[in-house]
Amino acid sequence: MHAFWRFLLCCAAGRWHRLDEPDDAKTNESFKCDEKRPSCVNCLNHDIACSFESQESSAVSSPQPETPEPAEARLQPTRYKPYQYPTGELKQTFKLFKRIEKQTPSTNSIGTQCNISNDLSTASIISPEDLRLFHHFTISTFRTMRHDDHDPQNLWQDHLPEWGIEFKPILHLILALSALHKGYKTPALREKYIAQADDHFTFGMRSVTSVLSQLDSENCQQIYMSAVMICFIYFGRGPRTGDYLVFSDQGPAEWIILMNGVKLIVTNHHEKIFSGLLEPKGERVKYELTPAMRSEFHDHSVHLQAVERFIGEQESDQVERDMYLSSTKGLFEIMDDVYEKVSGGLDGVMIMDLLIGWLYRRPDEFVHLLEQKDPLSLVILAYWAVLLRYMESSWFMQGWAAHVLSGISNSLKEEYWPWIQWPLRRVGNSN
Repeated sequence: MHAFWRFLLCCAAGRWHRLDEPDDAKTNESFKCDEKRPSCVNCLNHDIACSFESQESSAVSSPQPETPEPAEARLQPTRYKPYQYPTGELKQTFKLFKRIEKQTPSTNSIGTQCNISNDLSTASIISPEDLRLFHHFTISTFRTMRHDDHDPQNLWQDHLPEWGIEFKPILHLILALSALHKGYKTPALREKYIAQADDHFTFGMRSVTSVLSQLDSENCQQIYMSAVMICFIYFGRGPRTGDYLVFSDQGPAEWIILMNGVKLIVTNHHEKIFSGLLEPKGERVKYELTPAMRSEFHDHSVHLQAVERFIGEQESDQVERDMYLSSTKGLFEIMDDVYEKVSGGLDGVMIMDLLIGWLYRRPDEFVHLLEQKDPLSLVILAYWAVLLRYMESSWFMQGWAAHVLSGISNSLKEEYWPWIQWPLRRVGNSN
């Protein structure tokens, strides 16, 4: 099974933990049934079948006397009652309700159901905290995910929230991204918003997993955008010690697994995904390099050319050497576009397709060398990481350039340090 699917299936099984949580804390006590009547609160929060409710229901030998009901149908909660954190603060999640018609005396069902219909059109009440997050996304967060002149379809403001109403993964991922943005804008409440983001991220990941087996031409755009938002949320959660996007201190990097999932979805449904609302629009505009960008591009090129010559002098396998040189060639190509766009005022999220595109096109063999901390591949990656500083005008990318370069520096033997001094100086000068 592909690593991306295994990764998401772990989330669905409840093994996803907060990104700053140690590995030995993955067991989540909230999944234990608390045996509260009429239904277990933990089961409601995690959308799982409540065995205690079933046992209690089967123990009823005769129906209870029917109480008077209003003429119109009742509303009963079906999921996500708030529960308290250890600090005493209430966790706010969606309270979804469905209309329940009057039950006949012969029914054996009691209490509240733990399962929820996939039809989100039944939702009629939203918690105040989640309503604030949704509102914040539609008035503020969406602006940070696009450039007005390059989103003519208003995908992030109009269509993505509308998709979220019907497609549960997008709904939770919108709220997670909004919570991280609010945490960035209000540092004093950052921990509160991170907790909310983590909750919605977990539910969003589990929801994506539940529909992966149904991936087809009808829902591939929604699933693709869910995967893209998961990658954004990973960036927005901030750099973590020991994980450097493409490699880590222990095992595969989580983000590269996510990106491979996006690649798999695109490979299977490329034509359908990039049509309609997601169809690329407009012609490429040429910008004149500013004097500062021309000087930067020249220095970057000179030092990367020196790396190319150094690679050519190594006694490595020819296939491996060709792969290194192919990577530097691809890097030269995106450098030209990046410096041009930055000269035209298009930085941040507007150059993400170029930077992530370079990684996206690297063959698995090159990524595998990075994961093994192969020195030549790490040196090449350092010259890519320099460009990340031009993305730091986007709040969710701040700190990543220095973080990735620190991981590269710590992973290289001393004999290779001279080859990354220019990237380290450039990123150091930008802070």
